[in-house]
Amino acid sequence: MYEIMIQLYQKIKQLTILKLFIENPHNSYYLRESARFLKMDPMTVKRALTLFVADEIVLKTEEKNQILYKANIDSPSFRYLKISYNLSWLQKKGVPEFLKSHMNTVTSILLFGSYAKGENDAESDVDILTISLSKNTPVTELSKLLKRDLNLINFTPAEWSQQSKTNKAFYLDVILDGIVLYGTKPVV
Repeated sequence: MYEIMIQLYQKIKQLTILKLFIENPHNSYYLRESARFLKMDPMTVKRALTLFVADEIVLKTEEKNQILYKANIDSPSFRYLKISYNLSWLQKKGVPEFLKSHMNTVTSILLFGSYAKGENDAESDVDILTISLSKNTPVTELSKLLKRDLNLINFTPAEWSQQSKTNKAFYLDVILDGIVLYGTKPVV
């Protein structure tokens, strides 16, 4: 049991370290700097970073005899970890439930744009598409809940069907890269 507890503790530490790179994918960090940010022992951080570099989730570069670590944003593994983190964050914030309770007759809620592709950073807005008969879109309330800028687009089923013909690029972006948060993909 003791060994299992130690392994779980190590995994939690590794996830905490990974979170720094997921939330700040364009920043580079020195080992001691990241340890200071995370309030962790530098050797604990170094062990985790060594694993992440081996898995190509984090890049290790040398600059003026200093080693820097940065998220490998070109790695599919990193991108999918980031997408998973984004989805978990939206679920924790209760986005699908919030939208269902504030908008009647919601049939689909989709995440699209940079958050759905794992390309978001601290400045990115959250792009959400809803298919609903409701005209009420709680943009301000949801933006406050997320503490992020929000692009909430709502279409009725008929309007969405029309979008598939008139704005094919947007329609295909949502259908191909969008992630369902509630309901089904509204393929026309």
